[in-house]
Amino acid sequence: MPLPAVLLIFRFMSLNCIEEPIFTTTICTGQATLSLPALYSALMRDDVEDMPAVRPHQRQALHAFLVQVGALALLEGTTTDPSLDASVWTHLLRALTYKFTHDEPWSLIVEDLSKPGFLQPPIPEGTVAPLREREQTPDSLDILVTSKNHDVKAQRMAIATPEHWFYALLTLQTTQGYLGAGNYGISRMNGGYASRPFVGLAPSNRLGARVRRDINRLLQARREVLDENSGFAAVNGIGLVWLEPWDGVSAIAPKQLDPFYVEVCRRVRLIRENARIVALRGRSQAARIAFPKNTNGVTGDPWTPVDQRETIAKVLTVDGGGFHYKRVADLLDPQQYKAALLQQWRQADGTLDHSLVLTATAREQGGTDGFHERRIVVPTSALPFLGTRAHALASLVKERIQDAATIRARVLLTALYVLFQRAPDELKFPHAACETKAAPFLAAFDGGVDRNFFDALFDELAAPDGTAKRTARRQWIYTLKELAVLQLEAAKGATPRSGIRRYQAEGAAEDAIEFGFRKHFSMEMTHD
Repeated sequence: MPLPAVLLIFRFMSLNCIEEPIFTTTICTGQATLSLPALYSALMRDDVEDMPAVRPHQRQALHAFLVQVGALALLEGTTTDPSLDASVWTHLLRALTYKFTHDEPWSLIVEDLSKPGFLQPPIPEGTVAPLREREQTPDSLDILVTSKNHDVKAQRMAIATPEHWFYALLTLQTTQGYLGAGNYGISRMNGGYASRPFVGLAPSNRLGARVRRDINRLLQARREVLDENSGFAAVNGIGLVWLEPWDGVSAIAPKQLDPFYVEVCRRVRLIRENARIVALRGRSQAARIAFPKNTNGVTGDPWTPVDQRETIAKVLTVDGGGFHYKRVADLLDPQQYKAALLQQWRQADGTLDHSLVLTATAREQGGTDGFHERRIVVPTSALPFLGTRAHALASLVKERIQDAATIRARVLLTALYVLFQRAPDELKFPHAACETKAAPFLAAFDGGVDRNFFDALFDELAAPDGTAKRTARRQWIYTLKELAVLQLEAAKGATPRSGIRRYQAEGAAEDAIEFGFRKHFSMEMTHD
């Protein structure tokens, strides 16, 4: 059976990302396939509108790679101007790997095992025999593991391009966690079953603007990062971890690393079989980077908030609940979390609207618990509250969360109890059957709060004076009431339609909404 044309063209390619156009992009003038230096140049011009081959869960890994490598390259080239053309980026990237004259560290397939391939450390044994596992498709190499194979089907990419392998390898090596004996995870997470979360500000929805902003911030804040993470090497540290030989036993100490290091966590080698790419991978006896266990993932990752609520700090771990509004609220509170470097706004970022981008692939023992992404538009007037005025933002957030909790527990839940118990003379609290019936309506109320929370919050922050702020607060409280009424109406439709006490119970439940609302929010509803 003849090979598809899309595979035949790779038979003799070196798959060198520096020289060959691998990356499919949509730019201002149409479709283009770019080399890595040309991609950097296009991003710096903000010409890239999309990279359609990147899967959603791979976007942040690619973004982090481009930023970290871009910053390392500019530091190596002793320049802080990322606005460079492709030829200059070619020189800068090669300067990072000057010991390898044939661009081996930037090539997906390198036959000489004593030299690195892209994100593939040299193999000192000189044989691929220790790499006993074979992956025929890039999606089987990737980090997504589902127990029932229904979220994202495995091994679908039978006809895959080098670009697909690039992204799968990148996501594996820079975001994967522990997956059983010999399969160690990355250093930038709080334990093997955690995840590497990414929280950062984006100046627009375009890829290039965010990459350029983050590179600039890393360069500007390098001294700050070193001061806060004194265990790293200030000069001559290892930035590209895959350049170092790895026998699966040895480990790299943090003091050997540059603070912007790009790591690898697995022994992997891509090989060519006829015109196809196949991944060989093996196990290791130790993690590649030997951070002490009590580091808890606190490695200076510029996208990762640090949990400060307990005696020992640890980086954020995201579970299957994703980035619901309460979790985001916690992340914005400097008393609970130290904000990630790239999450913070500074004057140099400009005053156009930004988005707070939160991304994580939640993990659990034996698999993944969903990919989670949230983008929250932050208007210009609210940007300082993600910087020097973070404490003021946290205070307002707590107040609004308490508003929602009061409506939920003291107003809506009471009304639902009245409805389900058919307006008794005396309500029974707690009541297991009522709790079960109420659960879906309370969950729907929570979802409504989540959808409205940040837009309403920023409306109050943007209010020009005290009167306008009080008006914004009243609007928020009325929004909560409307959400409660909406769920009560939904609950009416889910209750039996017959019975002499039905109308009495519905009327009493409506009265309970009004009574509870006035009881708990009478002061806030007072007009000026």
